[in-house]
Amino acid sequence: MDDIKNLVKIANQVQQALLKLRNYRYLELLNQFGSASDKLHEIVAESKKLALSLSHNWFTAADYCCGSIDRLTSDITYYISRVKQFAEKPREEIPTLSALVEDLKQLEQEFGKIEFDKAATTISLITKPITLDDVYLGPFKIQLELKKLSELYKDSPYYCIALDPHPAATNEEVTHPHVSNDKLCEGEGCAAIRTALEQGRLCDFFTLVKSILNTYSPDSPYVSLYDWDGEPCYDCGYVMDRDNSYYCSFCDRTFCEECSTYCRNCEETLCRGCAGKCEICEEPLCSNCAHKCAECGIYCCESCLEDGICQNCIQESEDENEQSGNQTTGTNEKSNTNQSAANTPEIKLAS
Repeated sequence: MDDIKNLVKIANQVQQALLKLRNYRYLELLNQFGSASDKLHEIVAESKKLALSLSHNWFTAADYCCGSIDRLTSDITYYISRVKQFAEKPREEIPTLSALVEDLKQLEQEFGKIEFDKAATTISLITKPITLDDVYLGPFKIQLELKKLSELYKDSPYYCIALDPHPAATNEEVTHPHVSNDKLCEGEGCAAIRTALEQGRLCDFFTLVKSILNTYSPDSPYVSLYDWDGEPCYDCGYVMDRDNSYYCSFCDRTFCEECSTYCRNCEETLCRGCAGKCEICEEPLCSNCAHKCAECGIYCCESCLEDGICQNCIQESEDENEQSGNQTTGTNEKSNTNQSAANTPEIKLAS
């Protein structure tokens, strides 16, 4: 008997919440219609401005009016679609208390005992531990807040709370591939879940949510199960998913973007520990692409070598040759000057 009385109390709260939801739908219809009407008045005002601009040949002002009218018509299209959505929606009959009680009984048969928080007006059920593709996620509490049911057309009135959280390594707020911040990404189940709540079919609502929690869609996860455990960067320890990890074949370890680079010659991925650099252009270089200068012995990339000699050595050689040539030229000029002086006859002055 106590269980029946408790179910009747829950059914009564559900019925009141559904009445508020119906009232909210009518109010939202009025709000959307009012917004559409306001935009229509703005278009009328802009059309008057357009007529005035044309009468004075103010074509720049006319172009501005056309732009405003174009934006306003887009806004009206949106609000009209919202009006149509709420106006066409069939009026859902509020279930009787007896029908709600029977639905709650069925819910208990399928899920076990219902948790009802009278103060918070929440109905909760706990799923069995969930494992998807060998990734353990633990049990979830599906918690429906009756106070938020009237906001169904704006926000989700329920939460999926991990009771034994095993969140994604790269994002602790994601406790399930389709749950972030306790909010479920419903995907194609959105319309069915909303309809079930509108009609007060709580058993169907909880069954749909449970079904989504037990299903993995690889097309639209917050974090894919493939990357669920993540992988720490060997250097800094940052946990990353596989799409943002970089493997260094020289040390056989995985690194994050900040701790890795690549050889500018062969484009092989390198960790910063294994990466060398060209002593001339200072670009990252792997050991396979580093070449030793035959003259000075420094390591350079292929583009900074010419016939096995680095650009520095080539420049030094050119400078030495140029200096040697200058010295030779200077010596020859001095020798010629001295010879010329020797061949010049001595001129004696008369006393």
